[in-house]
Amino acid sequence: MKMARSCATFLLTLAALAPTFQASAHTTLESSTPPTGAKIEQSPPVIEMKFHHPVNLTSVVVVDASKAERKLEFTPHAAATAFQLPTPQLAAGHNEIKWKGLSQDGHVVTGSLTYEVGSKEPSAR
Repeated sequence: MKMARSCATFLLTLAALAPTFQASAHTTLESSTPPTGAKIEQSPPVIEMKFHHPVNLTSVVVVDASKAERKLEFTPHAAATAFQLPTPQLAAGHNEIKWKGLSQDGHVVTGSLTYEVGSKEPSAR
């Protein structure tokens, strides 16, 4: 009987904590426009990022082919599921946009987007 009571207490505790485990899931990037890995002719006027759950972005930087790092502005400056990076001014060649934020459960989440801008091969005339 004592074993059954201990088992029941354990199961009730586990059931009570189950929503907590679900709510503490870290968010991930759902999509971006243009999509990550895209080869684009020129820097887009804006880059959009959409997340599965709200996140509070804390930092967004772009690293170009020369390894120069530059901060990018983003909106909004509050927890959201969608962000815009206006006028990113990506350089010709390889660009990596690295982002960092806080998920709703307070954990740091990070990721990156990559873009190839322009053609490295001379155009045929």
